[in-house]
Amino acid sequence: MPRSGPEGADPTEIFPFPVGQPPPNDRAYFEMLSWFVFGSGLNWKVMRAKWPNFLRAFSKFSINKVAMFGDDDVDRLLADQSIIRNGRKITGTIANARAIAAIVREHGGMTPWLRGYRGDVPTLIKDVKKRFSHMGDTTARMFLTCAGAIQYQTWEPTPRQRQGKP
Repeated sequence: MPRSGPEGADPTEIFPFPVGQPPPNDRAYFEMLSWFVFGSGLNWKVMRAKWPNFLRAFSKFSINKVAMFGDDDVDRLLADQSIIRNGRKITGTIANARAIAAIVREHGGMTPWLRGYRGDVPTLIKDVKKRFSHMGDTTARMFLTCAGAIQYQTWEPTPRQRQGKP
């Protein structure tokens, strides 16, 4: 795991979960994945401050509950000022719950599914980007690194961050 993160912060300050090791269960994988979906493009301090509200709004990231969310739930979440109200990220998170539920059915869980790649990192990253909503190359790498599935050593500020822009 990289030694320091944005703004020189230690990764343990940034994320509300342990990093660099497999989460203890599929619910925790879903929470971690959702952190990266909503956190993409945002300041980590904002995410840390709002994260307890996300836990409430998304039923503590219960895969089965969120997978059953419908239009009324999307409307409720879009109206919830205590979370980040991005409709595409909200619907993407619901789709991700359904994708994880399918992985659990097909492979017995996220950990066995990830282990099935046997070190084939490019294929794993490609599949994460394909299966999950709002996963680009960097976001997929960071999620997989935090989940202990790969080693991703680049934790450098982007050119925009070096210029002092968000």
